[in-house]
Amino acid sequence: MATQILEVPSLVADSSPVQLPSVLVVEREDHGLAHCMSVLKSLGYEHSGVTSAEEAIDRICRDSAIQIVLTDQRMPVMDGLTMIEEIRTRLGTARTIAPIVLTDAITAELAMKCLHLGAVDVLCRPLDLMASSAALRRAVAHLRSRDDLQQQASLSSFGSQLSRLVSALEGRGHDTRLAAAPTNEDLAATLRAIITSRALRGRFFSSQLFADPAWEILLDLTRAQLENQEVSVSSVCIAASVPMSTALRWVAQMTDAGLLRRWPDARDGRRDLIALTDATAGHMREYLCAVHATMRRV
Repeated sequence: MATQILEVPSLVADSSPVQLPSVLVVEREDHGLAHCMSVLKSLGYEHSGVTSAEEAIDRICRDSAIQIVLTDQRMPVMDGLTMIEEIRTRLGTARTIAPIVLTDAITAELAMKCLHLGAVDVLCRPLDLMASSAALRRAVAHLRSRDDLQQQASLSSFGSQLSRLVSALEGRGHDTRLAAAPTNEDLAATLRAIITSRALRGRFFSSQLFADPAWEILLDLTRAQLENQEVSVSSVCIAASVPMSTALRWVAQMTDAGLLRRWPDARDGRRDLIALTDATAGHMREYLCAVHATMRRV
């Protein structure tokens, strides 16, 4: 019954259920920690727990999956509110953390402090299942609203970026030095090397540092064209390596800009197919020819 409380609708009709954020419990007493973790398990949240603020700060700074902090107000050495401020100072704007404060008694003074701190809720110990469920839903909503704001900020600059990309592609003249064009097999091998090198980067750095959905979409559709494959919109959105809602916005704007063409799949009315326009395909081929020539000189 408890897991039904937190059922979250998917971003698009045919997408998988959205994964809930991970929760770190910071509790001064072992039995209190065990109780909180039992509640989180019942609600279906990934969770971990610590009994000191110092350990909590270290864990959060090392584990980017933790987005919700359920902390006891009366932690020894460093209280829960000070700990939250310290975490936010260390993370800066790189990550959003949604704090939930746990206390023995809620007072007006504490509620005001938590409000100024930006805590999403204040709960009384011992943790109650229904109150916890509501507080966690608010935390998830807070995180998603912040993500939406960041996506909107990114998309606000996308128009000018896309204009520069279109201008750069349209402004390229025919390069006679590329007249002896490599074969499709040569270009496919070059493209695989590019895609593989970008995937390898993710083994050493967070993919969020280099999010480049437009370029990922162009590379994936170029690969599909060289391999004579049909690509659905949902498939190319996965290749973009960003949330589905963000990828769909990029696809829509790139289609409006004339970089992509999209049409209903005649064999499956539930999906659309997508491909490069002829002009974009030509420019991507020129790009791969240039990269191929450069790699041969290295």
